[in-house]
Order: sequence, then structure tokens, then C-alpha cells
Amino acid sequence: MYESHWGLSESPFASRPSTKWFHESPVHDEALARLFYLIEQRRGFGLLSGSSGTGKTLTLRHLEGQIRRSQRRVAGIDTLGMDGHELLWQLSVSLGLTPRKGESRWNLWRRLADHLKTLQLARVQTVFLFDHFERADTTCHSMIERLFSAANNTGTLTTFIASVRSSDVANLSGFLSDLSDLRVELTNLQISETETFVRSQLSRAGCPYEAYSNNAVIRIHSHSRGVPRLISRLCELSLIAAMAEGSREIDADLVDSVAAGLVSSLEQTSEPAAHFEYV
Repeated sequence: MYESHWGLSESPFASRPSTKWFHESPVHDEALARLFYLIEQRRGFGLLSGSSGTGKTLTLRHLEGQIRRSQRRVAGIDTLGMDGHELLWQLSVSLGLTPRKGESRWNLWRRLADHLKTLQLARVQTVFLFDHFERADTTCHSMIERLFSAANNTGTLTTFIASVRSSDVANLSGFLSDLSDLRVELTNLQISETETFVRSQLSRAGCPYEAYSNNAVIRIHSHSRGVPRLISRLCELSLIAAMAEGSREIDADLVDSVAAGLVSSLEQTSEPAAHFEYV
């Protein structure tokens, strides 16, 4: 409801994984370039890592769009909580194999392996993108290892890219860690990048105001430590708070107040509040 107050077409900071509002900071632009280079060079496996909230999901989705425009085949799978059987099912659906309800793991594997051979013979490159890789069941990891081995036995036209939290990279199986040809790390935004992110997102949404003072942006960066998801959360809450006060400008004091209220809310729900710091 605050969009009309600020003259926005829609909120550019809402918590939703939409590539429409994907901001290609220098960090994300470099990550996309390196991952696409991995694909162009027909390498086997790459890891996209970063702490929670740095934009791994949106980066993969943006990459998926680039791949589709290059005429390659691509299957993007969110492996959160997924086991090996469900992985085969979702991959089959993504590649248009129309699996039957209740189809066995063996049948799904056989059809998927045969389809990959067909694509290899047709010289069609296929790219598999796996999001939230560290939160998949171990049977899912084992199936990907098997799929990787099968793809390598038939040629070099299949590339696997998985996103994983930096803290969980060491917990991956030795096989998956060793086979990685490239690891790309998404780091937190610097203060200048935070300012560009905040102001460009508002501009893209049609805001006619300089909504945030310079000091407010500094405080947003300080409280969020440059994590894009947390920057967006603070920005949206501060837009709401300013609207409630009837203000057209957000200053440092308002950002501090919003951040303090958010920390208090997190503490009451027993969620970690360590994302925010005060300086």
C-alpha cells in the first residue's frame, strides 16, 4: 500500500525471487560472466557460493535466461529438501520427457540417460542448474554424481552448476568438491554498491524522489553489512515507516529505528539477529 505514497509502479524491494528486479552489481555481473564462460568452454561442473542473502538464486535464474537465449538446453532445479527420485522426476519434466505418475526411479534414470545420449549425438549442449544444493538429501547428491559420470562418458556437452552456501562447501562429498572446474563466490556489496543498488531500484520502480539521504544509505549498509536481501528488507520497512509518518525522505534516524525494531522482532521469534550490527 506504500507504493502510491512514493509514486512506485510496484515495490522493487519486496521479498520475491524475480529476475525483473535482479540488480547486476559488479559482483553479480562478474559471477554471471565467469559462469557463462564455464558453459561456453564446455566444462563439467561449477559451484556458485555465497552467504545467505547474497543473491545466488536470482543469479542462477538470470543465468538460466541467458542460456535459453543461446539455444542451449537448460534445466533449472531447486533441490531444497529433494531426494534422488524427485530429482530424476523434476529433471525429466524440465527436459520435456513427460514422466508418468509413480514412474520408478530406474525408468526415470533410463529415459533421462537415453535422452542425454540423444542430445549429445545431436551436438546439443545441456546445462543443469541446481539451487540450494547444500539442502538437498544425500541421495540427491549421489544421483547428481551418477548423472555427471554418465554425461562425461558420452561426451563433453553437459555442464552442471550448483549454488551452495559458502559455509557448506566443505560438507559436500569429496567427489563433488574435487570435480568442480570453477568456484564463483558472491561477496557482500561495498558501500558504493549498496548506494547504487538502493537508488537504481527506486528509479526503476518510477520513484520521483531522492527517498534516502546519504546518511540513511550509510546506515542501511552498516546494518545490513552489504547483504542484498537484508538491504532490501531494511529499504522496504523504512519506506513503510516513512509513509506512516507522512514523510517524503528517509534519514539515518529512521533507518536506525527500523533496524532496531527488526532486531527486536527477530529476538522475540527466536531467530538469529546477528545479521545486523550497530556502529
